[in-house]
Amino acid sequence: MWKKLGVQRKAKKKIKLALIVLGLVIAVIILGQIANFAKILVSPWGLLTPVKKYNWNPKFNLNLVVHTNSTSVLSYNPQEGKIIIINIPDQTFMEVPGGFGKWQLGAVYGLGKNELLKKTMMNYLGLPIDGFLDFTPPFKNIKEILGILRGNPISSLQLLPNLKSDLTFWQLIRLKFGLASVRFDKIIELNLDQLDVLEKSALLDGSIIFNTDLVKLDTYLTVLKDSVIAKENKSIAIFNATTQPQLANKWARLVTNLGANVIITANAGKTLQKTEVSGQKSATLERFKQIFDINDKISQSNEGETSRAEINLLVGEDYAN
Repeated sequence: MWKKLGVQRKAKKKIKLALIVLGLVIAVIILGQIANFAKILVSPWGLLTPVKKYNWNPKFNLNLVVHTNSTSVLSYNPQEGKIIIINIPDQTFMEVPGGFGKWQLGAVYGLGKNELLKKTMMNYLGLPIDGFLDFTPPFKNIKEILGILRGNPISSLQLLPNLKSDLTFWQLIRLKFGLASVRFDKIIELNLDQLDVLEKSALLDGSIIFNTDLVKLDTYLTVLKDSVIAKENKSIAIFNATTQPQLANKWARLVTNLGANVIITANAGKTLQKTEVSGQKSATLERFKQIFDINDKISQSNEGETSRAEINLLVGEDYAN
């Protein structure tokens, strides 16, 4: 009897000791994460590179370039509680703005890091790109990143030391909780290499590349329309106020993919250095002011072209590329 009680006491002591050790390990992990969190919270500018000219308005879609070992675009629609992921093969040939010509996507990051990557993806997809998330190893792809972001807040902190972004710390926090609230059946993944939009060919050195049928691509991108803009369905006139040809048509593609209704594309009667937009006060007008970095003084200007459209967009030399 006494022998049995002694064995039970020893077993309880071992269990208690094991629980104490486990508790200490968990406490150390939590304290480490809190310390890392506090370091980032106090001095976020050392880890992030916020250069955005506007704050994310959560009533609009947020489109982000995500760079890991590959490049993807993540679109978060807060109105419909939906996430769209677009995966693009590194071998995809696309026009790079700034006079670089055509390059494979996998090489664009090396040309000009994230800002050039944002502009390239905006031209390629015909969608506004609102920011970037740039992760270094050990994170391999966007699905891994999204899984962590949708997990508990403590586990999400492991991403911060490996992250560069032009979103502020608090925007990242808002994004994290927004993504976590999306149901699994509301996450849509588009792999362009599995759709009928890419055509395989080879360069002179034998390298395989993909060329894109943009008309076909846009049929798949209808799922990325902004709910607020599509609901307003404002009529838009776009005028090319530069010396570069076909610019109005280029931006008409972006405006259409957003969900607005382009009724006029034409050349303006004069050239402008700075893009202007005017028209009915609306969410669509607000979004255009964000995309084209237009202040209220310019947006209310009566100069430039006017039309029967509800909103007039005059694209200047600042958006000629």
